[in-house]
Amino acid sequence: MARADIYWCDVGGRIVIIDVARDIYLQLPQHLVEALHALRHSGAPAVDPDDRLEALARIGLCDADFGRPAEPSHITVPAQDGPSPATGDVERRPLATGAAIVRIIAMRLAVRLIPLRLLIRWVRRLQSRPSMPMKPGRVAARTALFVQARQLVRARDTCLPDSMALLHFLRSRNMCCRLVLGVRLDPFEAHCWVQDHDMILGDTHERVACFTPILQL
Repeated sequence: MARADIYWCDVGGRIVIIDVARDIYLQLPQHLVEALHALRHSGAPAVDPDDRLEALARIGLCDADFGRPAEPSHITVPAQDGPSPATGDVERRPLATGAAIVRIIAMRLAVRLIPLRLLIRWVRRLQSRPSMPMKPGRVAARTALFVQARQLVRARDTCLPDSMALLHFLRSRNMCCRLVLGVRLDPFEAHCWVQDHDMILGDTHERVACFTPILQL
């Protein structure tokens, strides 16, 4: 079967892969895109598989016998933003604000030192804990507090650690939410955000709608 740590999505007819074990993104050349689609829809040829299938197997998109190719990611992006920050929450809840800042700084350090596969393993362990459906008022207040705390430690290109910090911040109160990685092309860019089943948390739909989801945790 395909490798369990390989995920892919279709971005306007082009295929982008995230190889978690190697911590890289790849874009398949067109001849391999065609080969993958043919393999998924028609199966491997009975005799004389060509070099394209062998290349797919080396990448991890199918097994050594060219069977059971990896399926694309099917992840729905909510069309609704989370609630706007409530004015004054940072001042009213300094301990929770401090806890959010500690998580943000810790995760920014972690992504510099820890391989992606281990970070994803940590997120999956975190997500294995019991959770409960979100009450809109409760998640609104906690997400808003996190967003305001993040504004106190501004930095560029920190969507991955900051989203992981928000996930931890919400899951620490057993709130149910998901971490999503997305990609876009021309030029290539990856983005990360947190969502629940019907709204974006700590980000905006306008921003995340530019990306095709490739992995959800």
